[in-house]
Amino acid sequence: MDSKLKTKKKSKIKKWMNELFSLRISILIIVILCWLLPTVVLGSFLGTRFFTTLREKTEVSLTTASEQAQVRLKENVDALVTIAKEVVYDGVLSGTISSYDNDEITYEEYFSACRSYLERKHGRERLLDFSLFFRMQNPTGIFYTTDDYPEAIYFQQNLLKYVLEISDELDTGCLFFSHNERMYMVRNLFNTRLQKYGMLILGINSERLFAPAMSTAEEINAECCIRLDDFVLGNDQYMDVEAGMGEAGEILLYTIDASTRDYTLRFQVQADKREVFRDMDTFKTIMVWIFMLLIPICILITMFLNRRIVQPIKLLSDASEEISNGKLGVTVPMHGNDELGRLGSAFSSMSLRLQYMVEKSYKEEIALRDARIQAMQSRINSHFLNNALETINWQARMEGSETISTMVEALSCLLNASMDRNERHLVPLHEDLAVADAYFYFIGLRFGEKLTVWKHVEEGIENLLVPRIAIQTLVENAIEHGIAPMGGGRIYLTIYSRYDMLTVEVTNTGKKLTDDDLIRIRRLMSESDDAGGHMGIRNVSRRLRLLFGDKATMSIHMDERGQTVATFTMPAISEEDDLSEKQSP
Repeated sequence: MDSKLKTKKKSKIKKWMNELFSLRISILIIVILCWLLPTVVLGSFLGTRFFTTLREKTEVSLTTASEQAQVRLKENVDALVTIAKEVVYDGVLSGTISSYDNDEITYEEYFSACRSYLERKHGRERLLDFSLFFRMQNPTGIFYTTDDYPEAIYFQQNLLKYVLEISDELDTGCLFFSHNERMYMVRNLFNTRLQKYGMLILGINSERLFAPAMSTAEEINAECCIRLDDFVLGNDQYMDVEAGMGEAGEILLYTIDASTRDYTLRFQVQADKREVFRDMDTFKTIMVWIFMLLIPICILITMFLNRRIVQPIKLLSDASEEISNGKLGVTVPMHGNDELGRLGSAFSSMSLRLQYMVEKSYKEEIALRDARIQAMQSRINSHFLNNALETINWQARMEGSETISTMVEALSCLLNASMDRNERHLVPLHEDLAVADAYFYFIGLRFGEKLTVWKHVEEGIENLLVPRIAIQTLVENAIEHGIAPMGGGRIYLTIYSRYDMLTVEVTNTGKKLTDDDLIRIRRLMSESDDAGGHMGIRNVSRRLRLLFGDKATMSIHMDERGQTVATFTMPAISEEDDLSEKQSP
């Protein structure tokens, strides 16, 4: 049972391995490699070289544009700082205040001179919306240009207190800040003796100030953030990162720190990576679509190769295997004018021709085999019948007993087995044992108590088939060449089945065989010519070879007790089995 399971398991493994290394799998692997390998190589090249270079160029373009915007932005901020510084450095406003304090001019002249200065200095400046000025000793006395009265009132009500609080911290610097979406710059005013006499407030036009940064960001489809002192424009969530190129999630950042002694300026471009690298993503999408479109093409190629090459070759392979297993005349449904169609037609024609030739040769061999078997059986029959008739005649003269009736019945059994009008080469074991029992009856009359017969037949094998008169022939050979020369002895007949093989064993305790006898017997069983001696054994050996080929064996040897043992082993065939599947032609 374990042997059958192991064989079955090995068969499944072999079948699986054959399928794994089949032509179909090989072609499928080739098609996949032809599709996948170039795609992987191209993708790797683009990923390592093209995309890297494109990314670097994109980042360089973003960096260059940002730096140019920052330069223009810084120029505008520096221009505002210069405007504020000129109020201190030109001394016009401080001189007018000094003249008024020294009573050199009237208040009206003083007021008019201050407003005229602001109008002349800042009225047409494109970066400024308005300009204010007040003295430290009278903060509520604000000087302003002609159209800036509302701004002056708003400043006085909302920002004056805050500006006064930061005045001491500013010293000689300036400060940018915002209030209610308005941008301001404040600066302390000093005279030539470095005495602080007032404060200058400039209303900044933030759109014009930051126009370079805003336009550049718009051109590269990005956002920008600017931190100028206390003024912040845009989303300053990422403003505290290190200067240079960086990333925050899906945001690509480029930060520039342009602070000076007069102000703190930090400029940052915030670009969506999907927008910046849109061309790269588009190219990647195109590559993916090409990759996906190649799949149905590969499937169609695989189906074509499978239908036009793999399937026909598989048909030829399966048909060849069937022929090798003995099924002749197998044809394949392959036609057409291409190479495989012509190959299929030639294969079918060859298979049919081979079937015809094998059947013709097989029938001729069967006829020859039957003739040889019948001739050998006739030799056995004549030899035995002479001995049987002589024994009957002798018994009849000696006893005149009713035993003759039994002897006649036994002789009838032997004659029927010898003649076998059905011309069977194989008979059930129980029939051949009946022939052997009839022979034992005659031999028992001949030797009497000098002969002992011991017989053991395994249960359940009575219907297995054996060559006709084979057992009687082995027994007769043991009697004539072993028991008779010694005048008596014992015969052991043992029949059993193991591993689908039937074994018949005849042992006798008569004359011992010499080495020369064994050599001569084995030579006679292997030779094709008739050499005399042990004819029955020779004929049984030939019949076994003709019926079963290499599946049957026969031997004569001495056991450890010096007894002669004649054995033949053959496939265990029941009456229900198809003989044509078991025997070898």
